[in-house]
Amino acid sequence: MNSMKILKFDSAENLAKIKIDNFNDMLNAQRVIFSKDVVRSRSLRKFKPESGGEGELKEVLVELEVEKTEIDKDSERLRILGKIIGGNPLKYIQLHSYHTINIEKGNVLEIKKQAQWPNYLIKVLEDAVKDSKKPNLGVVLADDEKALFAYLLGYGIEFINDIYSGLSKRMAQKDFQEQKTKYFLRIAEMIKNMNVGAVIIGGPGFTKDDIKKFIEDSGLMQKIGKQLVFVNVSNVERSGMYELIKSSEVEEILKSQRLRLEFKLMEEFLRQVSMGKSFFGKENVSMEIENYGVSKILVNDNVLNDAAIRGILGAAEKNSIRIFIFNSSDEAGAQLRNFGGIAGIS
Repeated sequence: MNSMKILKFDSAENLAKIKIDNFNDMLNAQRVIFSKDVVRSRSLRKFKPESGGEGELKEVLVELEVEKTEIDKDSERLRILGKIIGGNPLKYIQLHSYHTINIEKGNVLEIKKQAQWPNYLIKVLEDAVKDSKKPNLGVVLADDEKALFAYLLGYGIEFINDIYSGLSKRMAQKDFQEQKTKYFLRIAEMIKNMNVGAVIIGGPGFTKDDIKKFIEDSGLMQKIGKQLVFVNVSNVERSGMYELIKSSEVEEILKSQRLRLEFKLMEEFLRQVSMGKSFFGKENVSMEIENYGVSKILVNDNVLNDAAIRGILGAAEKNSIRIFIFNSSDEAGAQLRNFGGIAGIS
């Protein structure tokens, strides 16, 4: 599996060329594509010959002037709608007609802006590349024979290693319990050393419950220092790992991790509103930037296409003000929406 790649960035041409490799890449690409941008990618277009007939789908390279973008969650596509202004081969496209480019995993997309790319949008792409390489979550699958360890990254699973319990039903009860304790201690130590804030522990039987009880009863929870979530999984093979990462538990943990920073910033903003140290709405934030009264700006991704918002963010960049782009569909983004989608903290 791969992560988003920035294949080319030409500041003179105001052009970014990126490779999309997962659904998060599509969400981040949508954040930086605005109306009037020009996008270029391969697409299917129905061609009807002059001689008549049904027509057939042809793969073409299409250049669109963007009107709007949509995310199709069900089919995991980024849909870019607009007017055709160029492409190749020309005989299969109709200039100035409307078309939708469907961006899927593995597609390459060029985005050209009318003016220079602002740093906060470049950062969206750069962060997407970096975040896909960082472990988001630790995963452990365990039964009474072995434990399999892995990291969940932005672009897929990185398997670390596995350890074996050494348990046998032929062992004497005392030896069995001693070996089981050693096995659980090794699992707890590996979890402690995983470079993540949360670990999901899954398995098909009672072993995961025994691990939970062992960690709690032995006082290891504080030493481990991580959020632990225990779930049922049908097996401790790689197929079980893929089963687990599709679960609602994983989705909720990843969502809560993304939200943590946004909620922290919203709490700071709300705390300072009554003190007159936070500002919201386009006019207020713009005025405070001019008066050097803002050190941080919070802005929802769904208002980035607004010309006035882009002007405010451009002024913020000139004054070296930090810009935090919120996911407008998350809870913190919904809160920010009540304040006009943009806020400033002094």
